[in-house]
Amino acid sequence: MKKFDIKSLIAGMIIGTLGITTVFAATEIRSASLSDANLMLNGAPLSLNKSLILVTMDDEQTASLYAPAIELLETLGYTVHYDSVTNVVNVVTGTGSFKESASNGNTASESSVVMNLTNHAGQRNIAESGSFQAEDNQILTLTVTSDIKGGAVDLFLFDPNGNEQRITIGSADITKEIPLEKGIWQYNCSGMFKDGGNVTIVGTIK
Repeated sequence: MKKFDIKSLIAGMIIGTLGITTVFAATEIRSASLSDANLMLNGAPLSLNKSLILVTMDDEQTASLYAPAIELLETLGYTVHYDSVTNVVNVVTGTGSFKESASNGNTASESSVVMNLTNHAGQRNIAESGSFQAEDNQILTLTVTSDIKGGAVDLFLFDPNGNEQRITIGSADITKEIPLEKGIWQYNCSGMFKDGGNVTIVGTIK
């Protein structure tokens, strides 16, 4: 029986909190554990669904605190895309806003762009995925600009319970509003259009 390396498991757990599944050498990690530390922004509580993690490296005496990067960045109003082919996390700035609620000290996003998808110049396909945090009674407004030909693009939207909505995009501009419930929503967008054109999908929650 092949011996299981516990450090490899720990490394996978840490990478998993970042939303990345790539395996890397884990021999430098001595220990890792979930933390009950509270996260705050400008003195106001900032709630995340995933816990922070304390990680101690072999050459360190004290542990470092790691946060779930994708969830944290999206809560702060950024758009985050992970490309599993190139193993690159792309953080898009300037696409949303974040504010404190003075009435109860909670934090909330206001008119935040949580989805900004487009095919690369000259490419006749699109393949993007990501996730965003929503609150109860918010609305996701999808604004689609498309002149693609010779194919279609499918946008799959998954609610916090895993239920799927499928939106098929052709060669026409559309706007669609989707009621949201509290939790992490995920999306996957893919399609090919062999005769050319471009597609842009912008999702805004408010």
